[in-house]
Amino acid sequence: MLMAAPLLVVVTSPLHAPAPEWAHVARELLPAHLRETLLLLGGTLALALLVAVPTAWLLARFDLPMRGIFRWALVMPLALPTYISAYTYAAMLGPTGSISVWTAAHWGFRPDIMGLPGLCLVLALALFPYVMLPVRAAFSVGMTPQLDAARLLGARPLRRFGKVALPLARPAIAGGALLLAMETLNDYGAVKYYGIRTLTTGIFRSWGGLYDPGSALRLGLALMGLVALLIWIERRTRRMARQDTAQVRARREKLRGWQAWMATAWCLLVWCAAAGLPLGKLLYDVLQSTGDAMPDGVLSAMGNTLLVASLAALVTLVVAVLFAYRERHGDAGDPAIRLARLGYAIPGAVIAVGVMALAGAIDRQGVLFFTLIGSLGLLTYAFAVRFVAVGTQPLLDGLRQQGAELDEAARLMGASRPRTFLRVNLPLLRPAMAAAATLVAIDVIKELPLTLILRPFNFHTLSTLTYEMASIEQLREASWPALLIVLCGLLPVLLLERSLARSLR
Repeated sequence: MLMAAPLLVVVTSPLHAPAPEWAHVARELLPAHLRETLLLLGGTLALALLVAVPTAWLLARFDLPMRGIFRWALVMPLALPTYISAYTYAAMLGPTGSISVWTAAHWGFRPDIMGLPGLCLVLALALFPYVMLPVRAAFSVGMTPQLDAARLLGARPLRRFGKVALPLARPAIAGGALLLAMETLNDYGAVKYYGIRTLTTGIFRSWGGLYDPGSALRLGLALMGLVALLIWIERRTRRMARQDTAQVRARREKLRGWQAWMATAWCLLVWCAAAGLPLGKLLYDVLQSTGDAMPDGVLSAMGNTLLVASLAALVTLVVAVLFAYRERHGDAGDPAIRLARLGYAIPGAVIAVGVMALAGAIDRQGVLFFTLIGSLGLLTYAFAVRFVAVGTQPLLDGLRQQGAELDEAARLMGASRPRTFLRVNLPLLRPAMAAAATLVAIDVIKELPLTLILRPFNFHTLSTLTYEMASIEQLREASWPALLIVLCGLLPVLLLERSLARSLR
């Protein structure tokens, strides 16, 4: 109930939260913000699919030059939070960006990426690995008999891709698209900087501009409804389609001549646009300012970030261990656990307003000798609610690899279930626990909207410092904390690619 309480507060907000400005918000804000949210979501999904699916097909089915490098390099955009990619592209292709100024001086043309189409492109480039990874796995394991049959029937590679591979990979495409949609709906820094009105910015505007928490909670409820609709569509897509494939690993075809160079050029272009240009811009700005002192607040923000990430990882890991015990020795389909793990599917701003409303109600009762709002403990609790699913999944995967005979042997020797879990299961879960803590810590470091709403007064993390510097156009100074965030994110991304590559060998 502690993990699910903020979500329940948002769901029941019309029953307990007065909203004096709701008539204005529903009439003026909600239609425009919902329309632009849907446009951003549709544009980002369409562009990401155009990039991710052909790239996954090339990496899974063909042996092209530099494939070993592209296999991990094309996962690097996951280490770049969307707001950092948006800031770097704005610094290059905005109205006063370095590339825009150069093209205006030499060609008389000034590109401007600051708008809805530009943001769709930036988010698609930053998030396309969410689609590429599961689709690449689907193309690599399975489909071999079907594709061989199509080849024997005379189908050319493009026809085999469109008529056989794409229909069989539809569940993987739908699952990856759902993850991408969740990340798009969760974004705040990029949409705010590009001036796009989404439901997330509407929550911030209602909370901090209109001073109406009730309206913010209702907008959060609308955003939760949109998330639920997307989940329903994804599951409906899976249920209506039946794709049975033999789990035979793909035999990659050797590309030669112009085909090999075209495939390599495509992968190189995708990497440069998604990761090369943003990372190059960050490194350039940092190197240009190496003679100057590090911007004020970076070191303290780094310390605050490490403190919050460590606390959140510890608390989340404790909850994840309890969930893992329940799954192992209790009811594996416990609806309470499934409800509590919904937090990762809900945007951070929605969880933040739910936590704030819950803490405000407790503070008004005066039952505690301290104030919850503005405390580090409340921020840690919100992170645990948001990322408990991230911490639980590696533990559940690790438990599934432990045979039931271990538990049976311990029980025959007289050990109780808790003792069996503590003395047998838990020691074997140490690598999974380390992975879970690392994943949670990295997500905490990158999280922006939840941190902006719930952080203590005058408390900066690397993400909030990057956002505030970029919002006042100190983009060069913002490159310092942004680069630190990216470096922190590279480790789990490379580990993810390594584990995926091992599973596909």
